[in-house]
Amino acid sequence: MKHILFDLFLVSLGSGIGVVTMCLVRAGRQFDRDMETWKGGEK
Repeated sequence: MKHILFDLFLVSLGSGIGVVTMCLVRAGRQFDRDMETWKGGEK
């Protein structure tokens, strides 16, 4: 029983890390687009 709970914990931890990573990548991509727009308007 203890082994099953530990595996469930690891799966939950991995999923959480994956979601956080995905959000950071998405936010970084949006930031890059915003910077390109800002620099393009500067010229």
